[in-house]
Amino acid sequence: MPAESSVKSEGSGERSPPRRPRRTQAERVAESDGKLLSAALRLIGERGYRGTSLAAIGEAAGYSRGLVHERFGSKAGLLWALVERILRIWNRDGRELGLAGLTGLDALAGMVDNHRRAVEEGRGIRAFYALMFEAFGPTPELVTEFRELHRVFRADIERAIREGVDAGTIRADVDAPAQAALLLGALRGLAFQALLDPDGIAIAAAYEAQKQNLRRVLSP
Repeated sequence: MPAESSVKSEGSGERSPPRRPRRTQAERVAESDGKLLSAALRLIGERGYRGTSLAAIGEAAGYSRGLVHERFGSKAGLLWALVERILRIWNRDGRELGLAGLTGLDALAGMVDNHRRAVEEGRGIRAFYALMFEAFGPTPELVTEFRELHRVFRADIERAIREGVDAGTIRADVDAPAQAALLLGALRGLAFQALLDPDGIAIAAAYEAQKQNLRRVLSP
């Protein structure tokens, strides 16, 4: 009896599963960076900044501490990359919700709604605030980045206000920089209260009241 061939005949109907294409170096780097940042987001949210080490982040992501240094240079570098990732997620969600096409009061209301969703859904908000407060303590090198970040936030609000003025949906005598600072301060304060005492504040009602206040103050 002839020995059974180790190779299936072409007509046997059995085929080997297709080989997965080899990932590129860029894809592997993107994957490991994503895992490191996800681990940092989770650990900082759970333990705070000082309770989270580079070694713990690397271990939680399945990599070495050396890889964290190689990719981000320092703990501060990794933390700022984390902040930028959180912002990309918020901006992406805003675009998907159609906020990019809004102007004036509608744009401001959209910003308030998007901020509320970030707080309610926990989209990195705890880690973001932990890092922001740490900038005034053990990580002063982050102060410059957070200062610039808030300037950008205020500029976005000012732009929405001025577009509303041009469209006639916002009063022409509004002080756009002052209103931008007030709105950003209100959003920061609401998020902080929700994180500090989630059962002590009716967060959805507070955000709705903020939108009503904007319409009362800014409408022509």
